[in-house]
Amino acid sequence: MSENPEPPKARRNRRGSCCIIPALSLLAALIPVAVWVLQHVPGEEAWVGAALVYAPTMQWVAVPLVGVVLALAARRWRLIVLNAASAAFALFVVAGYQLNEPAPIPPERPIVRLASWNVYGWTDERELVQDRILSWDCDVVCLQESARPVFRDLLPGYKSAMAADLRVFVRGKVISAHAPLDPTSRKRRMLICEVETDAGRFTVVNVHIPRAELARRTPREFEPLIEYIMAGVDVREQKFGQLMSELPDGVPLVVAGDMNTPPASRYYARMAERFTDAFGAVGRGFGNTFIWRQRLPILRIDYVWTGGGVEPLTCTMRDHSPSDHRPLVAEVALPTEHSDPSD
Repeated sequence: MSENPEPPKARRNRRGSCCIIPALSLLAALIPVAVWVLQHVPGEEAWVGAALVYAPTMQWVAVPLVGVVLALAARRWRLIVLNAASAAFALFVVAGYQLNEPAPIPPERPIVRLASWNVYGWTDERELVQDRILSWDCDVVCLQESARPVFRDLLPGYKSAMAADLRVFVRGKVISAHAPLDPTSRKRRMLICEVETDAGRFTVVNVHIPRAELARRTPREFEPLIEYIMAGVDVREQKFGQLMSELPDGVPLVVAGDMNTPPASRYYARMAERFTDAFGAVGRGFGNTFIWRQRLPILRIDYVWTGGGVEPLTCTMRDHSPSDHRPLVAEVALPTEHSDPSD
């Protein structure tokens, strides 16, 4: 007795499903590469690229992992390898996962420990903020969103300077401080201080660059969202242009603060041409500092940059509560020629 032949319709459905699963797996492998390309071309020149630049990136690691599962189901070994490679690309290139080791301490170089933290300006938990900062035992602390009186005299024994929502605390001396006026908003977005610690004299620039000229929630409707994204690009263009023009050359320098721009942006690239991203050089992990709903770190927008011979040695993140930003604590080595406070 002969077996019943497979109906033509069932055969077509089986062939179709055999083609769809590999196709979806291939698409999953290509998505992180497409995201990376659009982040750079057109990048912030068009809303699609700008949206991908400023959006969280960790989800792009998950897409090719789904592709691996699909390829396993289809038993397509080349697609398994392709998606695994795409997942690694997404992890290290698109999402920016770091595997750095702390730099060795240079012999006879003075070491400074400093912190940068957007403390969330509406908090009343002064003692918690104070205890956290004092536990880090820093020589210099840069705070953003710290305009309220609750942050005044926060660190006993430290000298301080303030402008707008920016404060710089120094265990030593504040030799000079000035805050350039933003020509557009008439606000002060950076505080430039020459400071002196036991380790030596250097310049600290505390920065808070906004994501929008007027503080408001991210729109959910499509057209207002596009307008908001592109307006944010314009704001960053103006603010980073002023920042780059104000930063001095040829002096030991640390730039720290909430810059509201991720490593995929062109503004990060401009900073990286002149300065060293401490976390990018000696940090480990994703480095995401902005906390979504107090639970999930989704964006790397806070930085410590070094220049003028200052070398980053370590850069770590600490407990963020009560803020929605993780604080960064970094150790840096000053150049020896600037280490003597009597110079």
